Amino acid sequence: MHAEHGSWLTWLYEIRVGGHPLVPDWVPEAVPFAVLVILALSVLVRIGMRRPQRIPRGLQSLVEWVFVALGNAWRAILGDQARRFSPFLSTLFIYILLMNWCGLVPGFKSPTANLNTTVALALIVFGVVQIYGVIENGLLGYAKHFTGDIWWMAPLMLPIHIVGELARPLSLSLRLFGNVNSEDTIVMVLITLGTVLFSRGLGGLMEGAPSVLAPLMIAMALFTGLVQAYIFSVLAAVYLAGVMHEEEHASA
Repeated sequence: MHAEHGSWLTWLYEIRVGGHPLVPDWVPEAVPFAVLVILALSVLVRIGMRRPQRIPRGLQSLVEWVFVALGNAWRAILGDQARRFSPFLSTLFIYILLMNWCGLVPGFKSPTANLNTTVALALIVFGVVQIYGVIENGLLGYAKHFTGDIWWMAPLMLPIHIVGELARPLSLSLRLFGNVNSEDTIVMVLITLGTVLFSRGLGGLMEGAPSVLAPLMIAMALFTGLVQAYIFSVLAAVYLAGVMHEEEHASA
């Protein structure tokens, strides 16, 4: 049995289709939860934009407000190119945010507390940046970004730039994983500590503490989840802006 099993989606690993498990045991539980977040987000947007009104109301108003606010944030980084990348960056932010908050639901786990999820997200950003760089600058023009303008410095600059590019997805994935995983661990430790104290008759030492600490921990988790999603998507926008500036520098 997979070591991570124990959430509300454990039953998926018990289903057999044609004698084979629906979800193989080697698949982390982060994957079903990540898919669940995608389905929930799709349903939410579908309901909100099912009958769009000229004057938005209700869920449509919320959806439009979120995307307008995020679009303004991307515009501050990408300028005129923000409209082009706003759907990607906004979707990335909202998806990561919901995955970060997923662990606050009893019986659920944050997919971003698993390194497989954060690495996949970082590789997606890395791929988009590289593809956009080649499309906008051409293959040779983008390769010049790695070798530099001085040809005889290319043997030195090439490995430096390659290591720098590869460090980006590594830092993105480790930063998000480390923060979300540590946050979930701290919350679980505090909950376990409180349970042990009350089970041993030491609840008097913490009288009134649960009513204060529980909302405080939840509020802190909501805030840090928001911050981590914003940092990840902002860094993705900065990387895209860097490629765009390479294009402007080449044309200058």
